[in-house]
Amino acid sequence: MNLAEGGNVFKDADNRSLTQRINQSDVKPTLAWLEEMLPGLDLQNNTLGSTGIKDTSGDLDIAVDAKQVTKEQLIARLSQWAQSHGFKPQDYIKKSGSAVHFLTPIDGRPDRGYVQTDFMFMNDVPWSKFVLGAMPANSQYKGRERNVLMNSLAKSMGYKLNQNAGIADRTTNQLITNDPDKVAKMLLNPKATAADLASVESIVAALKNDPKRDAKLADFKQHMEREGLPFLEDAMESADPYIEYSDVNFLARLRDRIVNQGMQPLIEATDQPIGGRAKGIEHIEDLVFRNGTAGIRTALDHISHLKDNTASSVTVKWDGKPAVIFGRDPNGDFVLTDVAGFTAVGYDGLFKSPRQVARHLAQRDAAAEAQGKPATRTQDLLPIYQELWPLLDAAVPKNFKGYIQGDLLYTQTPPLQAGAYVFKPNTVEYNIPAASKLGQEIGGSQVGIAIHTRLSEPGASKEPLGSVKLNAVLGLLLIEPIAPRENIKPTESAKVKQLKQLVSQHGAAINSLFNPAELRALQITDLPKLCIDYVNSLVGNSEITNFDVNRMLPGFGAWLQQRVTPKKFKNIVEYLQSPRTNMDGITAAFTAFVLLHDIKMDLLQQLDLQHPGQEGWVIATPGGITKFVNRFGFTRANRAVNNPVS
Repeated sequence: MNLAEGGNVFKDADNRSLTQRINQSDVKPTLAWLEEMLPGLDLQNNTLGSTGIKDTSGDLDIAVDAKQVTKEQLIARLSQWAQSHGFKPQDYIKKSGSAVHFLTPIDGRPDRGYVQTDFMFMNDVPWSKFVLGAMPANSQYKGRERNVLMNSLAKSMGYKLNQNAGIADRTTNQLITNDPDKVAKMLLNPKATAADLASVESIVAALKNDPKRDAKLADFKQHMEREGLPFLEDAMESADPYIEYSDVNFLARLRDRIVNQGMQPLIEATDQPIGGRAKGIEHIEDLVFRNGTAGIRTALDHISHLKDNTASSVTVKWDGKPAVIFGRDPNGDFVLTDVAGFTAVGYDGLFKSPRQVARHLAQRDAAAEAQGKPATRTQDLLPIYQELWPLLDAAVPKNFKGYIQGDLLYTQTPPLQAGAYVFKPNTVEYNIPAASKLGQEIGGSQVGIAIHTRLSEPGASKEPLGSVKLNAVLGLLLIEPIAPRENIKPTESAKVKQLKQLVSQHGAAINSLFNPAELRALQITDLPKLCIDYVNSLVGNSEITNFDVNRMLPGFGAWLQQRVTPKKFKNIVEYLQSPRTNMDGITAAFTAFVLLHDIKMDLLQQLDLQHPGQEGWVIATPGGITKFVNRFGFTRANRAVNNPVS
């Protein structure tokens, strides 16, 4: 179970939120008012996450003992209040999974506005409060990283951490204990207590003299690398687990690791949902926010590559669903999973049987219900995995080592309409002429998967598919990458020149702006990610049809003010205003973004003339993999259907 910040259950007819963030000073009075309305429930002592701790909270997360009161009983009490005030209960009360949501007047006064209260029903409130507790104010990491680290420790020792129950045996699934102090002794050392599990820093400090320390931390290190987050292990070895890490020496070490050792810690790819997942392929224009001028140069290299070596490096990006990864592990065992399972840290996601898939999907559904989200993975995905399993197992040679990623296009022969096979796996509808070579192959198959990427092992960099030899299997079509027939070059050559001039004149300001050490010192490390999130918010606005830097920059400040806490907003504004080079840097970064987007759209139009109707194109070079996708076309439509962050 993970708590998502910000309530968004209650909306008006125009899909606008009816709730607002609540100030820290209003949390206790509001909870006290709720306790008066719900006698017998201790709400103030059972808050979860950062509720009441941060300057503002997006909602009120409260743990409720399911043995003390049922959801139906709570709903009945809340309904009485609503009806007594002339309100319709259905407008103020919602139910999802294991939660009840209440449109709560702040301080009990509707004239003050409303905040969303999430009553989370739990069978073991003390354990859940421990697992979902807020991080110490001086921790450099979030609760998510702390829980990933605890899961990693448990996995290395043959245990698994169940966020709803306690720690269990990984093989038998039998619960061992739900006592945080005992868990600390099991995972860390005989003298450890629950306090030693309070943060990433305190856990690492408690492992300082553990001979198995490296093995226990291995999975967590891999997770942090995949997420693009710095794991400052050396700095944490202080005897004080809560030492402030903003001293000059620490910044120098961090800057050295980032600049001289090639770390890329700015943001994670935004093409996949939030949560445990494989790193997606970047929109080429997003590279400026991810890697500054190095990202711009990678983008320019990919643009130049289109006119030099198209056939071997540029391929169609199919709009399939779901994405699957299959292959054989070092022992030769067949594996079929998804991108989340392939890089999982808290569990073994390299599934070796349909039964393992079924068990895991059921667990995902249970977790989704606990967070108030739809739980449909088992009924939607399990039949697909069961159908794919024998086909893909037969397709992968026994001596094959490694994994292949692809996107499912169809699970039954597409219908033939007006001389073309028509199928729509996700957002794009394909019409493949039946007389074409690909059309003939589709007509002879029941299952089609577009394969595009090779991976040697979990956590490894993605590689072009290359010359992979798979077995032919009756009914299965594995569509290898399709390249354009001709090389192309930008017609927007003036914008390419302008972009290069911008890097020459303002590249230093861009890199200074996104210097991770400086951002961490000011507690605004997610500024680059916020730039990406802001861009995605524009994509989600149906009234906007293109990126315009003259509109984007003023809008960024207004968007930030609604998105972050007042304290963080103040820190960001002060950072952008002083020194002056930071304002130059943010202006140059958004300008570079818009130029890259415009150049991409010019090239995308030329590519689509050669093979129209797909999601986009992927470019792979030794410097990385990027994608050319129409964000105001495909991405917007895809979000409307699937609601990913892209």
